Amino acid sequence: MDQEVKLVVLIDVQAGKAEQQIRLFNNLKPLVLEEEGCFEYELHRVTDNEDQLVLTERWSSEAAWKAHHETPHMKEASKLTPSFRAGPTKVLRLDLV
Repeated sequence: MDQEVKLVVLIDVQAGKAEQQIRLFNNLKPLVLEEEGCFEYELHRVTDNEDQLVLTERWSSEAAWKAHHETPHMKEASKLTPSFRAGPTKVLRLDLV
């Protein structure tokens, strides 16, 4: 049986452009939640930093998570993010201890 994949993704946006990231996320969320193996896909704003967001994801397996990146909606989203992100995301993969 495949092991569940849990992720925390740190997203820094350019000053004043968080709403663009939030709009993109709100458009993507229903599509991502329909993907096979997606258990969670939630965006959070960092309380003391309006230009930093955190995405939490849970996938049924490594294969499901990798397939997510190959979907047309994620490929299209990747083309849009440079216009408002301050740099690449930092992906933290979580394991139980």
